[in-house]
Amino acid sequence: MSGTSCDGLDLVLLQMDEDGGGVQVLESEGFGYPESLQNRLRGLGEANETAALELERDWTLWVIAKAVDCRDRWSDQHGGLDLMGFSGHTWFHEPGGRGTRAIGDAALLRSALGLPVVADYRSADVAAGGQGAPLVPLFDAMVFGHHAACANLGGIANVTLLSQGETQVVRAWDVCGCNLLLNRQAQRAGRPFDEGGVLASQGQVDLAVLAKLQTWPYLHRTPPKSLAAEDLSPLHLLLDSIALPEDAMATAVEWMAQVLARSIMLNGAPGQILVTGGGAHHGFLLKRWSAHLGNEWKLDVPSALWIDGKEAAAFAWLAQRTALGKTTSLASVTGATRDVCGGVLFGNFAAPGMNGK
Repeated sequence: MSGTSCDGLDLVLLQMDEDGGGVQVLESEGFGYPESLQNRLRGLGEANETAALELERDWTLWVIAKAVDCRDRWSDQHGGLDLMGFSGHTWFHEPGGRGTRAIGDAALLRSALGLPVVADYRSADVAAGGQGAPLVPLFDAMVFGHHAACANLGGIANVTLLSQGETQVVRAWDVCGCNLLLNRQAQRAGRPFDEGGVLASQGQVDLAVLAKLQTWPYLHRTPPKSLAAEDLSPLHLLLDSIALPEDAMATAVEWMAQVLARSIMLNGAPGQILVTGGGAHHGFLLKRWSAHLGNEWKLDVPSALWIDGKEAAAFAWLAQRTALGKTTSLASVTGATRDVCGGVLFGNFAAPGMNGK
């Protein structure tokens, strides 16, 4: 998994039953990007085709080196691996416009690993009239269905709302910018990110900018809806206008906390909210978010294995469903005309039956 924050690659080893149950994360490892590669990935949204394809080659070779190393080490401990899910890295995502495209040479990855690989998760849903995202909600519903909601605080924050009862209705959407906003401001202060939210906790909220953030048109669109990194440009400009980066971070945190609380409370039934993604390590954001939630809502922060590995685990889980021809995206989430089995399988996959890794 390589997310919009462009901070690195997450690899997990997931074990599950053939029906997708009994999910266990056996191993998880993150690899930070070298600065030169990180800078190219951050500029990918504005890249022309030639530059994007050059980056695709270089990035895929870098991913292969990390994936082969993990495959070898993890196979020694856990036995042979059966399938890899490969999210790629988003180049552009414009449902209703030019479509969706992620870089990443899945055929080359399959050849190097000697494993079947599933990639291109979004295109089929977009072709069916959907947003192509978010894709994790089906995993949320089937693995964490005892929660009222699941929130992933990545480069972009998204939520899944899970109704309880005999007929579970799953609703989900991208809510707002998160680590993409915070990390940019931390970099103004000379740090790659604000560890634990310490700098943000020392800042003062700029009320004038906070009021302008609340007028962002995306907030007033009804789901299904999704975001790309480029959609956050007006938010970056507002936060950049604040003189002190710690004040900008404090303002961003307050805005996110209010938006996340309002989105969930207005649309869901009270209960526990599972919180994962890099933002789950941001203690100040969690504190401010809790302050805006009603007493009947509680944040549930799991182990670091799930905080950092859940999204990658979800794409591994979805890969198995793609390989078996099962639904991977829900019309109730993406707005497609139907539930869709998305993803493209490179190579041949036979259900392992016994070990299921």
